[in-house]
Amino acid sequence: MSNTTTRVIVSLVAAPLIVGLTWLGSWWFGAFMLALAILALREYYNLALHADAMPLAAMGYIGTVGIAGSFFLGEWVNPRLQSILFPSVFLLLTLAILIVELMRGKAHPLRNSAITGFGVMYVGTFLASFLGLREMFSGSALSLPVFDGIAASERVAVGDKWGAWLVFATFIGIWTCDSMAFFAGKAFGKHKLFERVSPNKSWEGAIVGFLSSSAAFVALAYYLLPFLPLVHAGIIGALVGIIGPFGDLVESLFKRDAGVKDSSNIIPGHGGVYDRFDAAMFVAPVVYVYVKIFLALG
Repeated sequence: MSNTTTRVIVSLVAAPLIVGLTWLGSWWFGAFMLALAILALREYYNLALHADAMPLAAMGYIGTVGIAGSFFLGEWVNPRLQSILFPSVFLLLTLAILIVELMRGKAHPLRNSAITGFGVMYVGTFLASFLGLREMFSGSALSLPVFDGIAASERVAVGDKWGAWLVFATFIGIWTCDSMAFFAGKAFGKHKLFERVSPNKSWEGAIVGFLSSSAAFVALAYYLLPFLPLVHAGIIGALVGIIGPFGDLVESLFKRDAGVKDSSNIIPGHGGVYDRFDAAMFVAPVVYVYVKIFLALG
């Protein structure tokens, strides 16, 4: 079986699974995103091992669970809970990492402790942002001004639907940007975007991807996200088109430093979780913060 055929089969299986778990939301989506975050963090730490570091992987996984919990509980119970849990996890995790690194006596303690903590901040927190997106209009948010004009009896169902479609729109924007950039780059890409890190990417492809993600977000907002004004949808789509490619480039930079082609082979034909969600990791916190500031809290 060719690699392309394997990629297509895996995609046909994975796409409905992701859609189904996102639509179910709650603990189903929470467990799914936590699993992705831990797997991607494991792959990130494995890259660090190739670069002669010895991160405290177990501490990173524990920290990621705490961060994911702060997003989930903050949206469901009370936003103030998140404002307490989120920094508390980082403070306690930092202390624990430094103390354990002091005790274990391995080489390169500065490198080990820095990579461990940064992995949680980068991989764990960025992917956990999807939990915030999915549950942004659930639980404690049902009394926010964005629900004005919607009957109290309907708000739970409406908010749940909004959260699911917001995640779908984010993924569709990312995939549209990536796909259109690839095909445009193949067709007429001549000017290299970042040849030192990714020689196949072009400015022409990046511009087409940027325009495509903006258009996709506006179209989805018009039909499926009534709480999202089209101006904001265009801005979010533009941010997806700008920020997403940086996630791909950063992972390529780290893989070059580690001397590996893929972060792992856990997904047949696709490489690792980190490989598949590198752009999503960069986009999720940006979309979460934007919607939280300009819409959900308005």
